[in-house]
Amino acid sequence: MEVVATKTITQRSFFWGLAQHNKLIKMIEVSRNKQIERVKLSLDSDKFNYFLAQSLNKVTSHRSLQQLAKTLADHFIQNQIEIRNKSNQQRQRQNALPQIIRRSQQSIKVLPKPPRIEPKQQQIPLNKVPFTILEPQYSYLLGGGNNHELIKRIMDTRREWHQCKSTTRVHFRWQQSNIGYKYYKMNAYNPHRSLVNHFEFHQEISNKKNLLLNMTTFCDSIHRNVFDILPVTFIIDFNDSQIESHLVAFLNYYNQYSPNPISQDELLLKKQEIKKKLRIPPSKERRYIDYQMKDTFLGDDYLWLLKPTGLNRGRGINVFNSIDQLTDLLIEYTSGVSEKHIETPNEKIYQGIIIKSPSFVVQKYIEKPLLINNRKFDIRVWVLVDQDLNCYFFKEGYIRTASEDFVTNDVNNLFIHLTNNAIQKYSQKYGDQEAGNQLSFDQIQKIFKNKIDFRQVIVKKMKEIAFLVMNSVGNKINRNNRRNCMEIFGFDYFLDEKFNLYLIEVNTNPCIEESSPLLAQLIPRMLDDAYILTLDSIFNISREKVSPFPVKGYQNNENMWQLLGSLKDQVIYQ
Repeated sequence: MEVVATKTITQRSFFWGLAQHNKLIKMIEVSRNKQIERVKLSLDSDKFNYFLAQSLNKVTSHRSLQQLAKTLADHFIQNQIEIRNKSNQQRQRQNALPQIIRRSQQSIKVLPKPPRIEPKQQQIPLNKVPFTILEPQYSYLLGGGNNHELIKRIMDTRREWHQCKSTTRVHFRWQQSNIGYKYYKMNAYNPHRSLVNHFEFHQEISNKKNLLLNMTTFCDSIHRNVFDILPVTFIIDFNDSQIESHLVAFLNYYNQYSPNPISQDELLLKKQEIKKKLRIPPSKERRYIDYQMKDTFLGDDYLWLLKPTGLNRGRGINVFNSIDQLTDLLIEYTSGVSEKHIETPNEKIYQGIIIKSPSFVVQKYIEKPLLINNRKFDIRVWVLVDQDLNCYFFKEGYIRTASEDFVTNDVNNLFIHLTNNAIQKYSQKYGDQEAGNQLSFDQIQKIFKNKIDFRQVIVKKMKEIAFLVMNSVGNKINRNNRRNCMEIFGFDYFLDEKFNLYLIEVNTNPCIEESSPLLAQLIPRMLDDAYILTLDSIFNISREKVSPFPVKGYQNNENMWQLLGSLKDQVIYQ
């Protein structure tokens, strides 16, 4: 009876389902709900759809729609009965299995369990302890140049990171300049975290002109003279409508301290001649520099420097000692001039490269510098500004020495006057006295130990100047409040023979080439410790306390960046 009833219901469901399936379900008797649900589930299931497709292939012809429905219903019911029978047989076999197992166990003599022997634990050497391999979670993109392979080596110590070649959704981007950085996306509304290695407006201090303007304004506000920190400097910018006032101010100051000054009438004629040659338009503004030049900057040869404002690594810098030389240099650089060739036994550098600049600074050359073995030197240190505008000073730096003995009567020999490694490495005497023409702070401490405590006096002074310089642009360097920017700046200083310290310039993208054993030790640690404060902090990455880049004299678990203060509130912490 149950099979007949099921068949009748299924036939009815097929027939009405072709026309109005939902209305038929409501009309079925309540007393057969369980049976109806079982058939309905079968009709709606994927198994029934498969069965339907197979059955249609078997039914070759039918006289009417009702006949098709009846035939399919018969096939379906028969199939369900077969499936149910197979399930019952399988269930019976499963129920009989425990009884068979019990009878088998009763016929087998049970032996007592042997005593358990605890396995001997092996001592695994510490260097072979297995560790969990973490899948990279974050991606970084590297630009080329400036020893970018070192950045990759440092990032390889962070297993959470992997290198990619696309800027899409990258988490950390490093390159020599900020060209191509989409700062407008770095805001609080963007959930994607991304760190870049340059601030949007780093040119406020890395550009020589902007450095002077910002430092002048800031020093005036704190009642200090900017030329107690920087050498006497003038701006000559051909894009500035007030260029005449800057040029006239320089010419007046130049003649004032010249060992061979000319009369006012001669000076007036010289100004008119220069303005005509350089095609400088008149301006109403008048400037006057009231500053007593220090005697360590004065000498018999009266040397000055001309520097394009946007270049680094010594490129485009010229030494001159006459107004006529300056005029010729300005004409050359504003129209475009090939960089000077530095000839070596094997090659020439800078060949064919054209420099064209409309903006310059004219700076007084120090003629009585402090010397090491009768050679000029300067000091390179690193300053970090993190994503929260905290300012740090790296505890170690290095000394860059010239290859040639210091004289002031040879203005064309760059190996005498410019200590940049990018210049000195082409000298035939490079590395003769120091590896890579570089000395450590400990070495210079010993050299001048009878005259001054280098670390306690000079390094402390460098920290003070660095923090003062960074504060001069504290409200400008990230004026649009971009999220997650950081930058490492290279600060260059020199000392005069009286141990007075002066800032030369501030460099974005400081050189990270490991050109000596000293730099091979300092630079990787400097970068790695900087990324602990920035990269690891932003992405909540826990690092091992032991640094993979040891530095002599420092613990491997200490961060060598010293916090100076915050640029947000100009608070000095140390």
